[in-house]
Amino acid sequence: MIIPKERPYEQWKKKYWTKTASDSAINLTFIRSLDVSPLFAEIVWLQISAFDLTELGIGLLNAITPIDLEPYPIDFTYELPSVEETLQGIWANFEPVPYAKLYSWMTDYREYILENFEEEYQPDLLVGKGEKAIYGVTPYGRGLYDPVVAREFLRATFYKLRQIRTPDISWKTNLQQIQELLKMIEITDDMVWNRLFMIMSAQTNAFVLGLSVLGRSFLTETENGMGKVPIIDAQGNLAEIKFKTLDHLQIGFVLGVTPLGYGILLPKKSIYKLPNGKENPTIIKVLCEKINGMINRAPAIAWAYSNYNKPEEMRNFHKSEKADQYDSLMRIRGEIERWTIPRIPKSEQNPLRIRQYQNAVLQAICWRAKRHAWGFKAWESMTEEQFKDWWLKNWESQGLNPDVLKTLYEEMSIWVQHVRDVKTRIGQRLKQARKRLALSV
Repeated sequence: MIIPKERPYEQWKKKYWTKTASDSAINLTFIRSLDVSPLFAEIVWLQISAFDLTELGIGLLNAITPIDLEPYPIDFTYELPSVEETLQGIWANFEPVPYAKLYSWMTDYREYILENFEEEYQPDLLVGKGEKAIYGVTPYGRGLYDPVVAREFLRATFYKLRQIRTPDISWKTNLQQIQELLKMIEITDDMVWNRLFMIMSAQTNAFVLGLSVLGRSFLTETENGMGKVPIIDAQGNLAEIKFKTLDHLQIGFVLGVTPLGYGILLPKKSIYKLPNGKENPTIIKVLCEKINGMINRAPAIAWAYSNYNKPEEMRNFHKSEKADQYDSLMRIRGEIERWTIPRIPKSEQNPLRIRQYQNAVLQAICWRAKRHAWGFKAWESMTEEQFKDWWLKNWESQGLNPDVLKTLYEEMSIWVQHVRDVKTRIGQRLKQARKRLALSV
């Protein structure tokens, strides 16, 4: 008997199902989540706390409320499904934590300041907030900045950029490209870089309440009563910063690292309110609760991957609607990759260059059509022309031919929005169908 050879798409579909939606995949994912839970906890504490605290500091200097800072207030609770939902392959209900209801002060900048900072320093943090800032005129931190896209970068995107790029020169280059497009003041990319790396260095080279991780943070080296840690600044120079408390790292003026007007002169003691004189400030307490919740929910990763997957679908990939959904998306991707190849000059048609151009086209489609994903708001807020400008600079800096890139963008502009819409609808289809069927039972 001759066994027919599976088509490439069928192989991809089966591979996806085998790794994520089959019985064995779900069991293995659950066991692995338990195995790696100590490592997961360590990574979460080191990564989430450093980035959230950096973002809170930058938000504070720009009058951005905590509720608006992605992903600081993004968290989920995990609940077991009803019988009707289980019959539709819904294994877990992940509901967003209603931070706006739980902590009303997160939604109002004034209330945020009053809740978290000592009374004597509140006027300095509130002065000028709410006024429209003018580039080159308004002192930094004394007004609200336009354009909208620039604010979206600070509010929702710079954190994501760190996940996309490693913290090296490529990340710095990406910051500069976005800064040029958003018409932000010249020092903005330096400010973002320096703040983040000050906090990351202090986290591992010192012991700072509200930031440090037991077992990973060292006792602080001090000089004249101030903590001292090394950083590589935005210009690539080795620098040494001195600080006393967490708020110094978040918003303070640090001589030699923070440009004038890009930080606040702070006293040696913390300006945060410390309940009972020793507990974490409210804003830090919320962060710690979020991190602990993420760690405790690590075993639910298996159910998150397998959601909307009926028992009969777990045993046969031909019956799996999750695999069908993946198959549909992969077919669209394959068509786009094939469309790209003949538009690349023969002189550049080597495997590496072809893959780069294909990735560039896929990025032009996907980054403005992300589903249930945080961190892409700056790109989503851009006009098509703004996005095109950024996209061209981004891929030209990686060695691609600008003329070929322009041709690709012009030719795909006819259909790109349609494909974005189709991709989004396919991604939402299964979840919506299973939820609807569960309600109708």
